[in-house]
Amino acid sequence: MIIVAGSTLALIAGILVFPKPRNKIMFILNALMYEIKYNALGASAVVKDHVYARYNKTDLPRKSGKIAIVTGGSRGIGSTVVKMLLQCDMEVIVACRNCKAGHDSIRKIRESGVTSGSAKVYELDNSSLESVRKFAREIKHDYKKIDVLVNNAGIMFTPYSMTKDGFEQQWAVNYLSHFLLTSLLLPLLKSAGSPNESTRVINVSSCAHNAGTIDFDDIDSSKRFVTKLAYSRSKLAQVMFTKTIQDLFSAKKLQIQSYAVHPGIVNTDLFQHTLFRHFKLILNFIFKTPKQGATPIVFAAVNKSIENKGGIYVADCLETSVNPQALDSSVRDRLFKISLEQVKLKDFFES
Repeated sequence: MIIVAGSTLALIAGILVFPKPRNKIMFILNALMYEIKYNALGASAVVKDHVYARYNKTDLPRKSGKIAIVTGGSRGIGSTVVKMLLQCDMEVIVACRNCKAGHDSIRKIRESGVTSGSAKVYELDNSSLESVRKFAREIKHDYKKIDVLVNNAGIMFTPYSMTKDGFEQQWAVNYLSHFLLTSLLLPLLKSAGSPNESTRVINVSSCAHNAGTIDFDDIDSSKRFVTKLAYSRSKLAQVMFTKTIQDLFSAKKLQIQSYAVHPGIVNTDLFQHTLFRHFKLILNFIFKTPKQGATPIVFAAVNKSIENKGGIYVADCLETSVNPQALDSSVRDRLFKISLEQVKLKDFFES
């Protein structure tokens, strides 16, 4: 997701916190350019959310016996996705950094009147690739299949920080951790798919990917950090990843479909690093609610109308165009190879 107006605080924080750029003027101009991009893109996205609101709906078919994982499932859009999948009578694994928050979220869902489905909480810190590996080992031990993987966990417009693995945190959390997780869970995803109903992998991206570019000389924005650029780049990588793995699944004749989803401009705590955190009441009238934002994600997870349409980008439950760079197979292939190196995999299918 993105904000309608640029966050001046984020720009200042980037200048003060990030190691001094060699050319401070160019750095500031680049940051301002992204402020302008986000202003235009954000305003357009808000308008589209209202114009296409009538399409933003999905049925909640009964999916008894199906198992779903939702990363970042303890709060915001993720928690609402969990609730809607439980309404489909699925078993939902809430993957989150704070297990207490996960259990509290489930308790609130039950108190709201949802009695169907079952839910379990597992610890997953998307800022740590070791945590991703540990989570995958636990899931493989406890389950024989996974029908739906919702790669939802994300952070937005954060100040510069590197993870323990040495990557800028938005790149690591939003993209790289989900790249690794999807690879590690492939045996369970493969087991769940059938000719009648494919397994589904949903990457929760953003319309912000349209402002992104892939710079192979600074892939995770750690050399020339502008927080909005880093965010949009991570979201563009998610869209590229969605298309690349769909090509691979199709080539190997695996019954797995991948989808990228823009939930819309949603009023959640993702805006904690922006000025909008001071205007939450106003945002209720402008931005989508968490349920409205969760709807296209759940649509991608359960709706029959997009079966065998893997690789598409969904917004307001409609197939939508993407950043032209995401259509360049040579760029996607190069990104995929670099991503394998970053997560220390020789082959995406080695699991």
